[in-house]
Amino acid sequence: MAESKKAPEKEYDIWADMVPVTLPRAPKGEQNFQFVGVNGRTFQVPRTGKPVDVPRPVYEVLMHSAEMADYAADRKDALQETE
Repeated sequence: MAESKKAPEKEYDIWADMVPVTLPRAPKGEQNFQFVGVNGRTFQVPRTGKPVDVPRPVYEVLMHSAEMADYAADRKDALQETE
């Protein structure tokens, strides 16, 4: 029986998986980029209010950071209400 030859499947590269992200415009006096470090790789993501493509790990770090900032603000508000 003859074997069918298939092209080898390419391995998924998470760093090549680009995702659009939009960071709010930086206020005057602040840096116009967000520094992100993931597993020894560093990135400067522009804070221009326009979408830019970033690798998926960078996107995930930015999203987790935003979630934690919201969580911290909620906790702060909750603690101030109990005073």
